[in-house]
Amino acid sequence: MYSSQPIIIKLPEFDVNMEQIIKDQAGGNGSFLREFVTENGKPKGIGNRPGFNDSYCRNIEEELIVHPKYADCIVLESLNENRSIVKLNAWSGFEIFKFAVNLKELKNIEVQLVYQNELTYLYFTEFRKCDNCLFNLTKNPALVGLRFHYLTETDDLNTIDKEYLPKLYIRGNSRLKFSHKQDYSKIKALRKICNEEMCVIQKNEECHFKNTIKSSKEYSNCRYVYGDMHFNYRFQESNPGDMNFKIDGCFVFNRTGIQYLRPILRAFTTCDREHIFEKNKYMCTDQLEELKRHWEPNKLKIDADPIKVRCYHGECRGGFISENVQARYSGCEVFRGDVYMSQESGNISERIHELSYAHKINGSFHVVNNTFITKLALPFLKKIDSAKCPALVIENMENLRDVIFHSSIEFKCNTTGPKVIIRNCSRLYLYKQTLRQMRQYGAVFEGFNSETDAYSENCTFFLLFGSLGVILIFEILWDLRRNLLLPNWTYRIFPMTIMRKPKQKQPRKKKPQ
Repeated sequence: MYSSQPIIIKLPEFDVNMEQIIKDQAGGNGSFLREFVTENGKPKGIGNRPGFNDSYCRNIEEELIVHPKYADCIVLESLNENRSIVKLNAWSGFEIFKFAVNLKELKNIEVQLVYQNELTYLYFTEFRKCDNCLFNLTKNPALVGLRFHYLTETDDLNTIDKEYLPKLYIRGNSRLKFSHKQDYSKIKALRKICNEEMCVIQKNEECHFKNTIKSSKEYSNCRYVYGDMHFNYRFQESNPGDMNFKIDGCFVFNRTGIQYLRPILRAFTTCDREHIFEKNKYMCTDQLEELKRHWEPNKLKIDADPIKVRCYHGECRGGFISENVQARYSGCEVFRGDVYMSQESGNISERIHELSYAHKINGSFHVVNNTFITKLALPFLKKIDSAKCPALVIENMENLRDVIFHSSIEFKCNTTGPKVIIRNCSRLYLYKQTLRQMRQYGAVFEGFNSETDAYSENCTFFLLFGSLGVILIFEILWDLRRNLLLPNWTYRIFPMTIMRKPKQKQPRKKKPQ
């Protein structure tokens, strides 16, 4: 009976991740590894169990081999010359580790491991002959080890017919690293035993993305990408991270929040179909044109866009303003399309700060139903030019107190109706000049204190004449301070000197003789 204590096996490939295999497949008992290694720790196969009949292993007719009974086979031979496929990760309860160390020969078989998400080591320790076979290992985020021990360590490799060396297609396994300095011997050994007809071994730091990408961090460490890269509504970065890699696949951008495409131009692509850019409502059209010049136009599928946005000229696309969208409007001077803010926008104080450099909005501007906004400061905004009226709507903003536009702002719309509507903003105060500008364009005010115009004017007069009066009083007091009987502390604060004429010295009278 084996001890419950795990044994210590010193193999370069058996790193700390092997503890997870021991936990998952052997109930925490590491002694199970003894049947797969020799006394000095060399991996070995265990052979067939006594009385095992391997006839079904040598007469396979199925095109897809998924039954767990084949895990005990040392030799797999298919009658299908086009190859039968062994789906390793499709076998429920199949002992992949046992299968790998025990397998010796394949004929008309493709061993396929795709999208394996559980930690996997493939050590084909006894494998020695591949007759029309292929090891297809792609897109596995949890494949961390691959070795052919017998073939790489045998001294008689030259005696083996090169036709029977294994064909390898290894791509997109994110954790499978060969080209680090300490692992260089692994890739050297694989290339040594690989069949020249098919010897595809991935580069280091090669990635594959089965699911849609949510953040630039997911590809930040990739130097190569195998397969397509899909971005959808979950990707809301305005300016994604640089894509300094080669991609054997295509880009698919659908309903993203991406704005700037310059990072994509850094990628070297080998797309055999079309790159797709559809329904990305903030995307710069001038950079799309640059993509067309950079890549072949027939390899791009871009939806028709009636609004042309030139980001290189400081233009941005309008749309719904949200607190979750960061740095989208930073430095934008011209907005093309309608701009909306509502309750769903959330607390967009930072976004309003980004908008503050806007000079012109080619569309309508709506600020409605948001309780978070207390101040709307767009001091450089000179023109709102909309195709439909009204051009400006401020409505149901119960906590909005200040609205600041350029002193000569212009409102324009091409249909009938009021150009400016302000409703139900009880706390809003408009400065005199802004209010006068709005009235000039026929603004409609409802539930708004329009007396702020007179208040603003009166307040200005009061401040002006009040200041002059205070200054005059202080001047009078300062001039009269010598003749007034004031408290002593005033003289300590405002000391003064009194200039008196010096007494003239009288000549001394002579004493009479």
